[in-house]
Amino acid sequence: MAETIVTTSLSQEVQDRYRIYALSVITARALPDVRDGLKPVQRRILYTMYHDLHLTADGRPRKCAKIVGDVTGNYHPHGTTAAYEALARLAQDFVMRVPLVHGQGNFGSVSGLGPAAERYTEAKLTPIAERLMSELRQRTVNTRPNYDNTREEPVVLPAQFPNLLVNGVSGIAVGMATNIPPHNLGNTIRAACLLIENPDATVALLLDKLKGPDFPLGGRVVTDRTTLRKIYEEGSGSIKIQAEWRVEEKDKQTFIVLESVPYGVDTSKLESAIGEIIAERKLPQLLHVNDETSDKVGLRITLEIKPGSDANLIMAYLYRHTDLQHNFSYNMTCLVPVAGDDDEAKERVQPERLNLKSILRHFLDFRFATVKRRFEYELEQLRRRIHVLEAFKVVFNDLDRAIQMIRESTGKADAADKLRKAYKFDAVQADAILDAALYKIAQLEIKKILDELKEKKAAAKAIEEILASDGRLWEVVKTELEEIGKKFSDRQRTRINADDDVPDYDPDAYITRENANVVLTRDGWVKRVVKLVSVETTRIREGDCVVAVVPGSTLDQVMFFADDGTAYTMRINDVPPTAGYGEPIAKFFALADQVKILSAIPTDPRFLAKETKGPRGEAPGPYLFVVTAFGQTLRTPIAPFREESTKKGRKYIKLQDGDKVVLATVVTDEPSVFLASVGGHVLHFALKEVPILGGAGKGVIGIKLGEHDLCIGGAVIDPPKRKALRVETSAGKEQDYTAGRYEPTGRGGKGFEAVKRTTFVQVVPEPIELVDWEAIAESNGHQKTLFE
Repeated sequence: MAETIVTTSLSQEVQDRYRIYALSVITARALPDVRDGLKPVQRRILYTMYHDLHLTADGRPRKCAKIVGDVTGNYHPHGTTAAYEALARLAQDFVMRVPLVHGQGNFGSVSGLGPAAERYTEAKLTPIAERLMSELRQRTVNTRPNYDNTREEPVVLPAQFPNLLVNGVSGIAVGMATNIPPHNLGNTIRAACLLIENPDATVALLLDKLKGPDFPLGGRVVTDRTTLRKIYEEGSGSIKIQAEWRVEEKDKQTFIVLESVPYGVDTSKLESAIGEIIAERKLPQLLHVNDETSDKVGLRITLEIKPGSDANLIMAYLYRHTDLQHNFSYNMTCLVPVAGDDDEAKERVQPERLNLKSILRHFLDFRFATVKRRFEYELEQLRRRIHVLEAFKVVFNDLDRAIQMIRESTGKADAADKLRKAYKFDAVQADAILDAALYKIAQLEIKKILDELKEKKAAAKAIEEILASDGRLWEVVKTELEEIGKKFSDRQRTRINADDDVPDYDPDAYITRENANVVLTRDGWVKRVVKLVSVETTRIREGDCVVAVVPGSTLDQVMFFADDGTAYTMRINDVPPTAGYGEPIAKFFALADQVKILSAIPTDPRFLAKETKGPRGEAPGPYLFVVTAFGQTLRTPIAPFREESTKKGRKYIKLQDGDKVVLATVVTDEPSVFLASVGGHVLHFALKEVPILGGAGKGVIGIKLGEHDLCIGGAVIDPPKRKALRVETSAGKEQDYTAGRYEPTGRGGKGFEAVKRTTFVQVVPEPIELVDWEAIAESNGHQKTLFE
């Protein structure tokens, strides 16, 4: 061939080729067909076992290596590893609600062990798997050439039950995925029969029959019925599943026995997760975990607990922190046949997300067409047989003449020609007469032929009557579905909507209430200590210093305020307890680079006043008072920061570019505040002049700064607790500015020039006062809070 060079766009070529690849993955690998519920590799495995290898349920199994080899060699030109994994999955009773393959050997386990190599295992079909293919010989479905055009394969299997819902499926394609849970066979068939009887039935009515998912290992669906109905109506959502358990006592020991786990959970990983909880003593009531699962007793995981412990409390914790509670992501995406009258259109499919009714509707319409094609095939075979039997009847009534013709003929062709001319036979009838054995002309044999003719005509008439009525065809479909349900269905294993006895998770129940001190350092290290003799004796990193010691109960929270205007809140119990340096606070929160924590405040009601009614209808206090380096100030309620935050925290002020917070403290009814700038100016004004904002804002000007000047902080005046502002100068001296000497002026001014030849370096913080826990205990907690 002559060389042809075509100029094309690289971008367009990439798009076209990727589109071809995506379409191939979607339609030929990852998604199941709504009609038989199978992916292409699963369909080809079952077809090979049934049609090529004849591995029926009543026969002997064969090596999986042979099965996989024939599948990949004849129909599925992909890797043998993936094909064997698909074969093994079809045999796993902890994955398939109704296994389609009977495996002999190690086919994996729920504990995460994979199947043995294909050369060691054997397989054959299960009885119900044959119900997916038993009508193949009756030309009930279309076929197409295999990948190398050497043989034919079915486009879809003539499934006799809705396998897509019964066994479910999961898969990831390009830009889409599917994840359909398994359902009970009997319930699914009852829902399908209801839709036959009432084509207008809603999803809610169908769920009265279907109930919900039915996982192989049981479990309990705790999603409420309203949410469940919405999921089945929309075809997507999240279903919450929990393990089932019971308490067992033996030899003065108490055990929680897990009898099921959520679908798809690896029990070995689950056991490891529970073991870590025990090792780290996060759940002191839990002593030991042991997996006692076996073929004889089934799934059984025992958790030894302390005698007298609340099993509901323990399970609530495990539900929250392990895969004993799992969300199943429901996604009913599958391949749906494209509507069309031509054969090519019938073989095309497209992905679509369906609801429960649509899935059943597609299956039933397919089943109706399959049964109709089966009857048409049977009628065709009956008519062929009747055609031959009628010829025998004619010849029998004129037997001597027919024999004479045959005897006088010169051969089979001549005899056939004479019979066709004499009795108006066609070639098929004439050949059947000539091929019949001589004993067929006996009186008894002729009687059998006439009886068979009568029987075949009656059968043909019955089929013709069925084919003439859609109603009778639907009755056949319904009857056959009910027969399969009666023969193969079992009880529902998964409990649905059983949320009445679900233990509630209460994190406070697992925390020992005790008093503690949270130590915060300048470099952002934090730790929790129960007893603290003095700030100087606590262990900190070299060059670091303590900026706050926050008292509080382990059941309460501590709020950290960073200089970038973000507040972070965590439970005091979650602060690492240690006599060492502690941990960097950046380990718990997502602090930006160079951000420092300015202050820490507890939420313990003994040390922080509860919410109080704000003045003139304003937001309730106490309030957070904030000062920035650019001299901005604001007051905002502390209430939004009491609850635990995410790692990103919550904003408490909106800063200008280059600005940062220099003071963040709690105020209630303090009269005034001092602010100081680097340039040596000090401003004293009434705190009430700073408006209270409902949330994070930019605030108002507190101190007016000169060019290149910055505010270094301030002091809230709270007589008799704090009466003055103490500032360190660049000369290394400390100077006090008392409220009695410097009367308040007004917010927004420059203040007075406190120093001329030096500058201010920092506001000297008040000495840290440690809480006397014994005094608090003696007063039964009736002590004025630190921030009142």
